[in-house]
Amino acid sequence: MTTRISIVILTTIVVLAFMFVIVRTSRQAYEKKHGFNRLFHQEDKLRLIKKIPTQHPLYFAGSDSSNIYFHTDDPHIVVYTDTAFSTIRTISLAIDSTVNRNLTNAFSTSIRYPDAFIFAYNIAAILAYNLQTGEHIVIPTPSNYSNAVQISDSTFILKYFTGNSTDQSFCKLNIYTKQLIRTDLLTEDLSSSGTLLYNEQNASCYYVHHYNNHIAIFDTAFRSIRSSHSIDTFTQSQIRYLSKNKTGSSDILYKPSGSRMLINYLSDLHEGRLYINSLIKADNETLLTDQSETVIDVYSTNMDKYLESFYIPVPSKQHLKSFCIFNRKILATYTNHLALYEFPGLSK
Repeated sequence: MTTRISIVILTTIVVLAFMFVIVRTSRQAYEKKHGFNRLFHQEDKLRLIKKIPTQHPLYFAGSDSSNIYFHTDDPHIVVYTDTAFSTIRTISLAIDSTVNRNLTNAFSTSIRYPDAFIFAYNIAAILAYNLQTGEHIVIPTPSNYSNAVQISDSTFILKYFTGNSTDQSFCKLNIYTKQLIRTDLLTEDLSSSGTLLYNEQNASCYYVHHYNNHIAIFDTAFRSIRSSHSIDTFTQSQIRYLSKNKTGSSDILYKPSGSRMLINYLSDLHEGRLYINSLIKADNETLLTDQSETVIDVYSTNMDKYLESFYIPVPSKQHLKSFCIFNRKILATYTNHLALYEFPGLSK
């Protein structure tokens, strides 16, 4: 168990704390051709509707018919706004100081109001809060993990460390009955970092790899539906890990070795489409030297068709932190503000 914690702490911090560094590196100019083109429609350019300054970087955490919720880099703070973006409010969560230290750079938050779930990757737990009553409980997970998604009021799917070297696989956890179902489906090593999404329309999970173009789709019973890929040509993971013994301990630490290139960064699902923020330049694109925008590739959710691509702005000295799509609009969060865009392509 100690070895497992050491592995996850280091790799999770690399993924979460230094992701923006990898993003900047991945967006550097590449002179060679990558063997694919993108389709753009000139009439599909985004139109800025509203821009709101924020005190901290925000990350999309969930929404309902009335509000949109975010988490910050501080696990204590939940931020929300109404769907008209008229005002921004905060909620402070009661988190034990010892627990909080282990959450730094190693958590994400999902909100299905009134419930908020903090995915505490490095302490093998889900912290569950009721935002109305303030009640909270700690739900153990089978081990440390790197991804989680809620598929019902009671059930989550996690990408967890199996205990066999650096292998990760998926499991399904019922937080009330404590029933745990494991699977060997898609067991992979540390280079398989990615984004786990859930599509309520077809009750399927999508796992979009960060360092190669693989996309795995499976149902909630862990039956594989389709193995697909994004339009780029990077079939092999663009990252390697080296291991070494921790000083004065038998623990093994793993860290990235050499250069690494992020292929697919942020992702979202909406009404039959999968949206992926790719950091790879297509052969028919001109890379902007000022990095003032980044591309989103659009696919059908059954992954039988690449549909189109469009650009989302990245203002000067800003980083795109998250994005989500709702009501035919795109909400993007940046280093110190959030922006709401209208997107004509969503009405097609």
